[in-house]
Amino acid sequence: MKASRSSKSSAPPEHLVFAVAALLDSVPALVADRQGYFKGEGLDVEVKMYSTGKDALAAVRRGEADFATVADFPFVLAVLDGADIQVLATICKSGRENSIVARRDRGITEQEHIRGKVVGVIPGTSSEFLLDEFLIMKGIPHTDLTVVELKPEETVNALLAGKVDAVSTWSQYTAQLLKSLGNNGVRFFSEETYQMYWNIVATRKFVNGNKDSVRKFVKALDRANNYIMHDEDGAQKVVLSSLKLEPAQLKDVWDDYEFDLSLDHTLPITLESQARWVCKRKGVAVSDVPNFHGFVYMDALLGIKPAAVTVMR
Repeated sequence: MKASRSSKSSAPPEHLVFAVAALLDSVPALVADRQGYFKGEGLDVEVKMYSTGKDALAAVRRGEADFATVADFPFVLAVLDGADIQVLATICKSGRENSIVARRDRGITEQEHIRGKVVGVIPGTSSEFLLDEFLIMKGIPHTDLTVVELKPEETVNALLAGKVDAVSTWSQYTAQLLKSLGNNGVRFFSEETYQMYWNIVATRKFVNGNKDSVRKFVKALDRANNYIMHDEDGAQKVVLSSLKLEPAQLKDVWDDYEFDLSLDHTLPITLESQARWVCKRKGVAVSDVPNFHGFVYMDALLGIKPAAVTVMR
C-alpha cells in the first residue's frame, strides 16, 4: 500500500517528488538523481524542474512535491506567509551567485553609478534581497532607482535590448550577459554582506511523518556532494546535459559555488536578518520575526555528517 505524504509511519513512501530549480546551485540534486544515489538509498524520487527556487517551494506548499531546492530569501518569505516548512540541509553556498550586471554605455562603470538608473529585479527571490544589500552597502537610497520587476528568463533580453540599465540576477544568466555584452558589460557583487544559502526544504508535517525517508534523502545528497568534490568534470557534464549553458560559460562561474552539505550556525542568523528586512519594508513589527532555529531540521544531517551541523539547538 502506498504511504501518504501525511503518514505518521517512518516507512519510506514508494514515490517521492523533488522540485528542483534549474539553477547551478541545484547541482547536487541533479547529480544525486543522475548517479542513482536516491535509488541507492532505496528511494523512488521523481525530479521535476522549475525556473526558480521560489517556484519549486511553491510546489511543496501546494502539496505537489515533497522536497524542494530554494534559496534562503524565498524560504523566509514563505515562513512569514505562514508556511510550516523546515530546512533539512544546505547543499550549496555562494557569495557570488547573485550579482548586478550593468551596461557601460549607460554610464555605469563604478558601483556608485547605479544611482538614478533603471534596474531589473526578480521579485520574491534573492535577486531582490541582493539589490537592497548592495544599495545599503553603497549608501544609495532605494528611491534613487527605478526598479522594474522581471521574470528570471527576461533578465537577459531586458538588459541586452536596453530596456533596463542593469539587472540583479544569478550566475548562469550573468554568464550569458557578460558573453553577449563583451566589453560593454560590468559586474558588481555584494559578497561582503550577503552569502546565499541554497537549501533542501520540506514541510514539517512531511518530515515528522517520514523521518527515515528524509535521512536517506539527505544521505543521497551527501553522496552527490562528495562526487562533485572528487569528480568536477563529471559533475559539470551533468550540468551541461541538464541546464542551458555552454561549457565556457559554466567554467567561468563554476568557482562561484561552494558545494558542501551543511547546517551552519550562521544560517538562522541570516534568515532572521532577512525576515527583519522584510518586516521593515512592509511596515510590520520586527518583534513578529520568528525564531528560525525552529525551522531547521537537524536530525537527518546529524546522523550522517555530525561535524557539518553547527546550528545551536
